[in-house]
Amino acid sequence: MQRIGKAFVAVAALAVAAISCGNGKEGPVVGPIINQGGEGEGGGSTAAEVKVGQPLPAWKEGEMDLHFINTTAGECVLVIFPDGTQMLIDAAGSQVATGNVGSTKNTEIRSRWDPTQGGERYGQFISAYIKHCMEWTGNNKLDYIMLTHFHNDHFGGANGLPKSSKSSTYTLQSLPEIMDTFPVGKLVDRGYPDYDYPFDMATKADNASNCANYIKAVKWHVANSGMKAEKFVAGANSQFTLTRKASDYQNVRVQNIAVNGEVWTGTGTSTVKTFPALADIKVADTKNVVSADNCPEENHCSAMVRISYGDFDFFEGGDAQYDGISNYSWKDIETPAAKACGKVEVMKADHHGTQNTNGYGYKDKAWAMRYLQPQVWVVCSWTDEHPRKATFEGVTDCVPGMHAYITNSGATQKAYSGFAQSFKAGNGHVVVRVDKGGKTYHVYTLSDSDKKYTVRYASAEYKSR
Repeated sequence: MQRIGKAFVAVAALAVAAISCGNGKEGPVVGPIINQGGEGEGGGSTAAEVKVGQPLPAWKEGEMDLHFINTTAGECVLVIFPDGTQMLIDAAGSQVATGNVGSTKNTEIRSRWDPTQGGERYGQFISAYIKHCMEWTGNNKLDYIMLTHFHNDHFGGANGLPKSSKSSTYTLQSLPEIMDTFPVGKLVDRGYPDYDYPFDMATKADNASNCANYIKAVKWHVANSGMKAEKFVAGANSQFTLTRKASDYQNVRVQNIAVNGEVWTGTGTSTVKTFPALADIKVADTKNVVSADNCPEENHCSAMVRISYGDFDFFEGGDAQYDGISNYSWKDIETPAAKACGKVEVMKADHHGTQNTNGYGYKDKAWAMRYLQPQVWVVCSWTDEHPRKATFEGVTDCVPGMHAYITNSGATQKAYSGFAQSFKAGNGHVVVRVDKGGKTYHVYTLSDSDKKYTVRYASAEYKSR
């Protein structure tokens, strides 16, 4: 199915989906086509070489990899495109992730494994994983870094870390450390170059010191290392392009879906603005933007993309959410983004699958999921209540047959007895490998604590729709 048409097909099918999801009746089955191992329909696959207990075989040209790197501290996705172009989305390294965080805990996660034991920083841990993958591609450059939004569990905490050897103006927060470690072609985030929406992020954000440190690192690298930087453009389809053999893989597309409340319409590069005009944004306290305030919270502003390879689609929505108790309907950024994106094969769970996300509980069950209908849902967990049980149940009610994978399942098992058994696999890095041509793909979990990246679980073959 052509992906431009997916958004419109999803809209046309909404009435059917509403019946399937809204009243608890069985909806469309989107489970895998079972064919363990062998070559995918697109030809050329490493699936037959994969053995549980052995390292994951190297990526091969023509395949596309999505690596959900488990740092126990948030989200980090490395994309290897079919020609070897490399893109890093977020770089989780939250210093806040130790001990209690609000009403949730990550004690169980850290009792299983803590990547910072032995003095290693998150930036170093992520860099080691990237270097391992670069041995496959022969590309020592991060062609793109995309930051979805300015929260510690997506770009790292800056406090208490050593200064960069490149410049004394910033510390080795996880994303700045990655900029220091690798040549970077282009960095894209939602704020460059002014970082002033909806207010000055370096002085008024709830984590202003971390934002300020990150901004200093970006501007130093733009001035000194040759890195380019751009503001994420909603609706754009050429901000992220293949850098090595683009002519060989013309069926690879990266579509920008939304950012700062501006959402792609599904046609060309046109967009619609859903947030109030800047002059109308009102907030009592920029460090405590609550749902009742006429101001977008940081998660609402997330940059979102759809990455496509042939018939395969992946949706990355950052921390997209809705506010179930909000007085402002525009604070549901998740639904219009999902509608624009349309049906996908794989989806990273929005905002770690916590409450007020992935459509659960908003007006009717799993509204956003009616449009997305993923075959595979990947949860990047870093507290003992990622995902919320009610959210997971709402999603699976709407998408029967969907398979869920989680980076840290033991924590969820402790928080909700028996719940983790609902996941296909967990406790490790999650890797989606798309076969050449994009018609089929597999999901693997890899060991996360020994840097051997051995396969702990290998799925049957999934068929793209």
